[in-house]
Order: sequence, then structure tokens, then C-alpha cells
Amino acid sequence: MPNPLSRRLWLRWLPQALAVLLVVTQIQAAEQAAVPPQTPAVTPQAGTPPTPANPTPAQSVPQLPVEQSLKIRVLAGNGEMNDLERRVMAPLVVQVLDQNERPLAGTEVVFRFPLNGPSATFPGGKSVITVRTRGDGQAAATNWMANGVGTFQVHVNATYGNQVGETTVSMTNVTRIVDTGKKANKAQSLWSHRWFKIAVIGGAAVAIGLGVYFGTRGGGSKSGSGSTVTISPGSPGIGAPQ
Repeated sequence: MPNPLSRRLWLRWLPQALAVLLVVTQIQAAEQAAVPPQTPAVTPQAGTPPTPANPTPAQSVPQLPVEQSLKIRVLAGNGEMNDLERRVMAPLVVQVLDQNERPLAGTEVVFRFPLNGPSATFPGGKSVITVRTRGDGQAAATNWMANGVGTFQVHVNATYGNQVGETTVSMTNVTRIVDTGKKANKAQSLWSHRWFKIAVIGGAAVAIGLGVYFGTRGGGSKSGSGSTVTISPGSPGIGAPQ
């Protein structure tokens, strides 16, 4: 059995011990609340570069000023006609030169047709095509088809590094190209024939001989007149009026 004295001491100090324990617990709780929570360190994954403490802004790459220094020479197509009925298109070729008149290979050339009115299109209904110049600086637009009767402008732009250039090519779409040289050829064909030339020259010689003969006789009937007959044969004519 417990000692009655120790029992009385335990009952006497128990409330005080509980009070002290409660005070200590409150003090520890207040200290923990005053300390800010620490963020757990994040372990970087393999292959991910670490983030610098003070990241520096990305440096911008300086851009060179654009120079309007390229020359575009139109070699074929300017002022040409496209035959819509026979589907015959005129060639469209340009040459790109630098400011020293030297051809530039590898230049990017853009051919652009109008979107409305008389124009032309590339395969797939596209109005723009980009090609690169060859070693001689030449570039050609191919596989295109004109549409709509009338005149239109083809815009050509060239880019080589920071150098640019532009020009326009004027073309005309017609229903059918008429060969106007046939009538002139027919008019010249008769004169170009060998036998026709011989006949005309022979006739002119006969006319000159007769003129000399009759002029001499007329001068002989008048003695001592001393007159001189001058005959100037003209250019042979065709179809002289009667």
C-alpha cells in the first residue's frame, strides 16, 4: 500500500506540475509559429541546366540596314504578248546584278502576278512563285498560264542578304496573236522572183535604146543644130496607170 505521506505530497504538487507543463507547451507552440516555414530544396532533374541566380537578359543580334542596291535586268517578257487561244506564253526571264554590274548567284527572286483583272497564275492557282538565280544571275518564271485579255504588270523582287531590288514587267494577254508579216511578204515575193527581175530590167533597157534611136534621128534632120538628147531612165515601176 502507498505511504499516506507520499500520497498527500503527490496530490499537493500535481496541479502545479500540470500548470508548469501547460506553460511550457504554450511557449514551444509560440516559438514554432514565429519561425517561417522553409521551402524544401528542389533537386534538378538530369539534363536540365541549373537556373542562374541573376539571369541576364538575352542580347539582341544587331540587324544590318537594308540596301536598295540590287539591279534587276529584264531579259525576256517586257512588252510581250501571251496567246490565250493557243496557250502560248511569252518567256519571263530576269537577271540580278550587284551595284558593280556583276551577276549574283543564289539570289532569291519573287515573281508576283496581279490578283484581279488580266493576269496569270502558277500551278495550283498561286499568284506568287519564288526561285533562285543560277550562276549567271538569271532566274525564270515557268509553268504559268495567262488569263483575261488586257495588259498587266508582273512585280519582281530580289533579295540577297541585306540587299534588295525590284522592278516590273509589262505583258499583254490577247485572244490570238495575228502574224502581221504575211501581207508584207506577199508584196515582196513578186519582186524577189528571178524571172520577174530579168523581165523588168530587160524592158527598161529596150526603152532606153528606143529613146536614143529616136533622139538621134530627130537631131540629124536639123543640120548643125548641135543639140544633145539626154535620157534619164527611172526606176522600173509595176502597174503604171494607162
